[in-house]
Amino acid sequence: MATKVIEEFLKNAIGLDSTSIGSVTVDRSVRRRMVECKLPDEEAYFKLLTVSPPELQALIDEVTVPETWFFRGVEPFRLLAEYVSAEWRAANPGKVFRILSVPCSSGEEPYSIAMVLMDIGLAKDQFNIDAVDINTKIIDRAKLGVYGRNSFRGDEGDVVGRYFHEVENGYAINDIVRGSVNFMHKNLMDKDFLCGMQTYDAIFCRNLLIYFDRPTQTMALMKLHGLLAVQGMLFVGHAESGCVDNALFSIVRREGAFAYRKSIGPKGDNDTASSEEKDANKPIFKEGSNYKKNIKRSARSGPAAGPPAIKAMKTTLAEAVPGGNEEDFLAKAAQLADRGELDEAGWLCEKQLGLDACSADAYYLLAVIREAQGHLQFAQELFHKALYLDPKHYQALIHLAGHAERQGNLAAAATYRTRAKRLVEAD
Repeated sequence: MATKVIEEFLKNAIGLDSTSIGSVTVDRSVRRRMVECKLPDEEAYFKLLTVSPPELQALIDEVTVPETWFFRGVEPFRLLAEYVSAEWRAANPGKVFRILSVPCSSGEEPYSIAMVLMDIGLAKDQFNIDAVDINTKIIDRAKLGVYGRNSFRGDEGDVVGRYFHEVENGYAINDIVRGSVNFMHKNLMDKDFLCGMQTYDAIFCRNLLIYFDRPTQTMALMKLHGLLAVQGMLFVGHAESGCVDNALFSIVRREGAFAYRKSIGPKGDNDTASSEEKDANKPIFKEGSNYKKNIKRSARSGPAAGPPAIKAMKTTLAEAVPGGNEEDFLAKAAQLADRGELDEAGWLCEKQLGLDACSADAYYLLAVIREAQGHLQFAQELFHKALYLDPKHYQALIHLAGHAERQGNLAAAATYRTRAKRLVEAD
């Protein structure tokens, strides 16, 4: 019972829906903190939690340990480069481009943004990046700006040679890039979050909404909408597009970017908007427009892997969601995918995740679809999410083993296969 009370306390404090990471994860973190505090039981720990802000922060730091890397999902950065180069600079001569990264984790995302903006010709004083996270430990790591091999996974191009220098325990980002990011410890759920700040021209809020329940997602999106400037762009994670309210934001149709622009208000309210505000709701880029790719792709480590054929899989997508009926989003998505209609199938999976952000089957099915489309990095993240929500998801384990083998990580592949074998033996 005490664990549930602590989960509710965390939800009220930071918006975390414990079902998104699993009660086992929360319980494990609580027990580690109980040992650290030398407390005998959960009741005693909860009492401490309610009167000690430092201990609440310590638990938050324990629970929130996200994974990230430089230029994660490179397409949002490509779109940002195009937006600033082709649209924003011409419309805002002499102004400073303002960006918010929330959550910023250990700094790879805001530093990636800074390198993108420098690569398209913006000087340090022509942009401002605020990077916010609730975890104090990873904020400290971000400020240090030193990264190991795991932060570089193949989409960073040649930036390592241009923006980093080798140090004893990894690579340190250069002082110009490090000094261009303002790191802050803040909580998006605080009622005064970034109150009094100027609005932002772009907000990166990727892989945060999936940890909230629907009411909290709505509250967060309202805050982000208020922080965006007219013509501002919002970037979310690939599994979060179903969460975004189309009354607040209109989609920017660019594959892999998962970007939205600010709408002025609820539909029907724009009749009284200024001409500038009405223009803000029009598509930013023309369909099929081309642009120079300012971020170079480097060769991925490990042998290249083409998209597998859906039909060739031992378990068809329709079988991936047992018991589905014709009205289920996932059952329909599986049927569409088996017919090769992958875009429509992916859209239905994202729609389901908008209704239930904790569906391991939806993440797994979407991962298989993205893998078939050749989005291997996206797929790997989605398989991880499915396994996070359901540690006994056999198919996710098998797919992750395959990804690890292609990347040359044989130890990880063996671990995944051992876990899958144990599940079979336990049946």
